[in-house]
Amino acid sequence: MDLTSRLRAIVRTGAPKRELTYEPDDGYRNAAVLDLDRVATALGGRRVTTPFGDCMVIDRRYESDRWHGAVQIGDCELADFASLTILDPALAAAWGQTPRTIFIDLETTGLSGGAGTVAFLVGCGYFDFGAFQVRQFLLTSHSAERALLAAVAEFFEDANLIVTYNGKTFDVPVMETRWLFHRMDPPLEGVPHFDMLHPARRLWRHDEQGCRLSTLERTLFDVRRLGDVPGMEIPSRFFRFVRSGDPCPLEPVLEHNRTDLVSLAAVTARAMKLAREGHDACRDGTEALALGKVFEKVQLTARAEACFRRAASAADHTVRGEALYRLAVRLRRDRRFEEAAAVWRELLALTEPRSGRGGLLADLRQVATEALAIHHEHRAKDLAGARELALAALDEAGTRGDDLRYRLARLDRKLAKKREAARERPPYMFGIG
Repeated sequence: MDLTSRLRAIVRTGAPKRELTYEPDDGYRNAAVLDLDRVATALGGRRVTTPFGDCMVIDRRYESDRWHGAVQIGDCELADFASLTILDPALAAAWGQTPRTIFIDLETTGLSGGAGTVAFLVGCGYFDFGAFQVRQFLLTSHSAERALLAAVAEFFEDANLIVTYNGKTFDVPVMETRWLFHRMDPPLEGVPHFDMLHPARRLWRHDEQGCRLSTLERTLFDVRRLGDVPGMEIPSRFFRFVRSGDPCPLEPVLEHNRTDLVSLAAVTARAMKLAREGHDACRDGTEALALGKVFEKVQLTARAEACFRRAASAADHTVRGEALYRLAVRLRRDRRFEEAAAVWRELLALTEPRSGRGGLLADLRQVATEALAIHHEHRAKDLAGARELALAALDEAGTRGDDLRYRLARLDRKLAKKREAARERPPYMFGIG
């Protein structure tokens, strides 16, 4: 018998194949037998029964008069959803009435995503008569994941808006992967999704500290976390809990997740207030400039102009310069040429800052000089002034001044023709009465 025939015989007579299931091997994953009632008592939670077994639920309520840094919980409730469509125009046709909004934040066994990443804590928050209610679904063993997913899916049945922070990239795909892995229908399919990360980047990315949620809660609301667990340490705490059965390592993780949910609601409410009230709600010129860009993107030009005018009085010369630039462009598009020229001149009067993004201000001054040269040539009909401005712009442009050299040549031709016409014009004869 040749080798191929022998291998085929082994395969045919081998042990029968074991049917694959979705239940993990408890022999190495669940090193401890958990007492769910004891865990529920230690964490302040309760057991919830589903068709696939029991899972753990922890509820916490934050009353409306409770403070989260410098803001009260009641002030974080989302009210005017029309302003939400300014921050995300895709939501404009998502609902016709006040939606039931659920805030979502996950804690997972890893940050890479994919089929191997499991959400062991699904944190959900919603407003209930001014108070903020947090419900957390905790995975107590890998074999209980289907029960957790069933409980979460039931909780999401009435949701018609979800709010996350980077949830379009991470949180929702992770949950959908787990539901599909267990052959369960994803309940969030088709539900409008507002990801606060993207508006946050447009509004507050100028901050050197970045746009992490923990950074925004500190800069916007002066929230100081005491004893907070680092994000990179969270997966190891869950694995320690599964191995030992001791729920103590999870207590800081639960608090971390709850704080993230409250901060997500506060940051979302702050962004909606800016979109609703405009430049009057801005803390400073930098925020007004960023908000003006948001309004401009959705064609709210009058509100954008008001924000740029607010930012044009900022102490930071770079912020002030960019605001003046955007304001002048806005006025020019509206064919308010004289007003635009006045703003271009104000931009030229700015001096370079001693520190910061001085290069940006220099580029903006270059644009202002060229814009004024165009205005003097074509609208004010001041050819000499236009030539002087074009020369100044050419000095700043260096080797990038081909268009300016062409403009200068054209202005020189126009000036020469004007002088020639003046010489050929006959003198006026005045009669004596």
